[in-house]
Amino acid sequence: MKLEKIEGEDKKLKFIASETSPAMMNAMRRVSMHHIPVLAVEDVGIIENSSPLFDEVIAQRLGQVPLVFDADKFDSREECDCEEGCSNCEARFTLKAEGPGKVVSGDLVSESGEVDVLYDKIPITILDENQAIDIEATAVLSTGKDHSKHQASISSYQYYPLIDIDQDDITEEEKKKVVEVCPRDVFKLKNGKLELNDKMSCTLCNECVETIESDGLVVTGDKERFIFKVESVSSHSPEEILKKTAEILDEKADKVIEKLS
Repeated sequence: MKLEKIEGEDKKLKFIASETSPAMMNAMRRVSMHHIPVLAVEDVGIIENSSPLFDEVIAQRLGQVPLVFDADKFDSREECDCEEGCSNCEARFTLKAEGPGKVVSGDLVSESGEVDVLYDKIPITILDENQAIDIEATAVLSTGKDHSKHQASISSYQYYPLIDIDQDDITEEEKKKVVEVCPRDVFKLKNGKLELNDKMSCTLCNECVETIESDGLVVTGDKERFIFKVESVSSHSPEEILKKTAEILDEKADKVIEKLS
């Protein structure tokens, strides 16, 4: 497999994967979303809650707060040698606030100081005069296949578009229709010719092909080349997610080979 980076931001990454298959792309998509361990609040103890929200709503919001952590310092509860929870498999927080005012994710305080919130302005609730909350929360390591709050990323892939334009076979009127009907502005008209404006935006919807009667435009997908997108919804960077994805896939392949041998 060959990879070619085409776009990269703080939390997003887009690249072209060639000399591969849809099965491999789907495996990467599933592993990157559902098999990479992420720390998230699991247990919430409500000592006091006189806010407008029920205890369950507060707990649900805390569970969705992304946390920054060192993956090498935490094990899952199932893998840990302790019986009741320890600093190797849990991260404990406190949340105390009195009204009036807004309670946000940044008000979560880590007992050990080794874990922090990724975004400190996520709203939890709003407290009025004489209202307060006092909460103890415990975060654990798990994966997206257990719950969405442990999901590392949102990943997707699509076939790399192959677009063939026959300028002599497509009429002037059809060229205009193709430009107008395309929902992603893939095409443009230049000096009477139908040209590509943004090929990478093509989703292979074939709306353009179905609009015209001639065979001057053919849009297909390359079965060995794909556009892969990764958007991190955790503290992991997209590059870290891809690296961990490759490691997990390699481990799974070794297990299959071991069973067959």
